[in-house]
Amino acid sequence: MPEDRLWFSPYDWSRSYVLPESVACNIPHRGSLGSYGAWNVARGVLVELCRALPATPVSLLYDEPVQRRDWMRIAIRITAHARRADGQDVRVIYRSERTDAEPWPEFWSVAVNGFIPASGGDVRRPSPPWIAHIAAATLRAELGR
Repeated sequence: MPEDRLWFSPYDWSRSYVLPESVACNIPHRGSLGSYGAWNVARGVLVELCRALPATPVSLLYDEPVQRRDWMRIAIRITAHARRADGQDVRVIYRSERTDAEPWPEFWSVAVNGFIPASGGDVRRPSPPWIAHIAAATLRAELGR
């Protein structure tokens, strides 16, 4: 996969993924004009995870654990929960943080069922399909599933 496909593009921020109504989540199941781009990314992580595994979406939790009024530090956490056909639950936690502080002004990480793969963190943020790819590859290689 070409390197430029790993990272966010304007399309990732503007694409509106739709979740089934059966999915338990704390954000709207579909995007709308004026809705937050980060919510589209959150829905995208779950949809792309289900596509990559394949699996059925169960729940989605979007959280902003750190917000400073001066916008010098912004963090989001997305917890995507899917169930594979064999009944195995898969939880992917994606964190992204932007700050003015050194050494990393931007940072992200991915954990798959509590395991942080070697490719699960960097400075440049990945797209939802790439997050799903990391999760699927982790389940296959690292966890042997």
